[in-house]
Amino acid sequence: MLWAAPLMFFALNKAPNYLTGKIANDERVIFFPTAANQINETHWNVPIHGWIFEPEIDSVKRKALIKALGKMFQLKDDSEKRILRQRLMPFAVDNQSLQYVRISVEESGQIIRRLPRSAKDGHFFGNLTLPIAMDDLEESILHYKAIDSSRYFPGRVHFITPSGVSIISDIDDTVKITNYLDKKEFYKNTFIRDFQAVPGMKDVFLKCKAQYDNCAFHFVSASPFQLFEDLSRFFETEGFPLATYHLKRIRVKGKTLLQLFADPFEYKIGQIERILHKYPQRKFILIGDSGEKDPEVYIELCRRYPEQIEKIWIRNVNNADASRMDGVDGAKWRYFSTGSDLMEEIKR
Repeated sequence: MLWAAPLMFFALNKAPNYLTGKIANDERVIFFPTAANQINETHWNVPIHGWIFEPEIDSVKRKALIKALGKMFQLKDDSEKRILRQRLMPFAVDNQSLQYVRISVEESGQIIRRLPRSAKDGHFFGNLTLPIAMDDLEESILHYKAIDSSRYFPGRVHFITPSGVSIISDIDDTVKITNYLDKKEFYKNTFIRDFQAVPGMKDVFLKCKAQYDNCAFHFVSASPFQLFEDLSRFFETEGFPLATYHLKRIRVKGKTLLQLFADPFEYKIGQIERILHKYPQRKFILIGDSGEKDPEVYIELCRRYPEQIEKIWIRNVNNADASRMDGVDGAKWRYFSTGSDLMEEIKR
C-alpha cells in the first residue's frame, strides 16, 4: 500500500484548487487580450478569456516530439533547438479542466471575481459588467490579474468605444513573414526561427493609430492559442500597437487538433462577424494576404456589411491578379507588398 501515499498527497494538494480556486504551484495561467463594449453611459461588458495548465517541462512525450522534429528539420544550431523547445512547450502541456480562477480588477478598487470553471482544453471564459470611466484607463486598457500569493499572472481588456476605426488583421504573411505556400519554410518559420515582421507594417499600424479617431486593433488568425505568448511578445518587441487576439482553440489530445488543417474560410468569417456585431457603428479596415482565403473571406464580409467595411488591403504573396477581388469596388481595396505601399492609403 506504499503506492497509495503519493496518490493521497497528490489528491490533497489538488483539492484546495478545485474548491477555492487557488492556483497550484505547478500550474500556470495565461490571459488573452479581449475587447470590452459599452452597454450604457456608465457600464461595460468586460469579457475574460484565460487558459490554466501544467507546463510539464520534463514531459517524456514533449522531449520525444522535440527530438523527432529536430531530426526532421536537421537542426544543428543551438538557437534553433532553443526556439523549437520554447515553441513546442505549449502544445505538450497538461490542460487543467474543471478549475476556476479568481481575478482582481486593478482599476476598479480591487474588485474580485470568480470565473467559470475551465473546459477540457484548460480554457475558461467570463463576462463581467463593470462601471468604468474611460478617463480612469491608460490607453483605454483595463488591467487585471489572477489571485496568487507569489506569482503574477496579468491580463488586459481593451475598452473600445462604439464609434471609431478598427483594424482587423491576419498575422501569417500579412504582418509576420511565414511563407505559408512553401510548407517546409512555413514550419521552419513557425517553429525554429525568430519571427520576422513584414517590412513597414509596424509603421502602417502606428500611422493608423495616430490618424484615425479611437483606433483599435484585432489580430484574427488561424494560428493556435499555443503560439500566443511568442506572438504577443514579438509584436510588442517590434513596436506594434497592442491588440486583441482571436486565435484557434485546439487540444492536442482531442479532435480539435484537426481544426489546424481545416479550411479557414468559415472560421475567419465567424470570428470577424462577432467583432462587427459587437461594434455596429465602427468602421473597419481588413488586412490580409493572398496566400490562403483572406480575399474570399473579406469579399464575403464586404457583401454582408458594406457600410462597416471601409477598406480591404491584401498583401500579394503569389502574384494574384485583380480578378481575385471581383465583387468589391476597386476604390475600396488594393494589393500591397510591404507596408510602405499603404502609407498613402491612411487618410481621415
